[in-house]
Amino acid sequence: MLKSNDYIQNMCDNISKVLDLEVTLVDKSLRRIAGTGSYFSKIGEIIDENSIYSEVLKTGKCSIMHEKELNDKCKICKRKTLCEEMADVCAPIKNGNKVIGVIGLVAFNNEQRESIISKKEELMNFIETIAKLLYVQMNEEETEVKTFEELEKNEIQKALKKYGTTTEGMKKAADALNIGIATLYRKVKKYDIK
Repeated sequence: MLKSNDYIQNMCDNISKVLDLEVTLVDKSLRRIAGTGSYFSKIGEIIDENSIYSEVLKTGKCSIMHEKELNDKCKICKRKTLCEEMADVCAPIKNGNKVIGVIGLVAFNNEQRESIISKKEELMNFIETIAKLLYVQMNEEETEVKTFEELEKNEIQKALKKYGTTTEGMKKAADALNIGIATLYRKVKKYDIK
């Protein structure tokens, strides 16, 4: 399941700042889970089923809209009279062949619209890559729950990698882990850390 988190929102914020476009992300039920600009206050809302986002969910393909009056989805959208979007570039977020969400770059003024039109191929490639990165990040966060011992072993390994296994390194690692040096040596032996 696609759900919002700080990483996703932060990524959307950064993309928006760099490209000077608004960014929004919806899950497979068309619920907005992240957004910038005016979309930020609309997180949690369900968008119209006749939007370009629903088309991308159904087809699993990137889509661009830059002529609202000619776009079939825009013509039947219930929000068309209220819509301020002037152009969109949308990409599916996929788990294998299954589309689990859509990320979109959105123009709200003529300058942004022209930017989308002039760089549409580059933006489509970019947003497809971002969609893949988002899936990878979300997939990493949804891995199986680890036992305390697995977590502890992992943290000890990280500390030893950072500080080394010399006597001085072991002291620094123990301090960083907030345990005694003898305890660290016992746990290294217990977990058979090399």
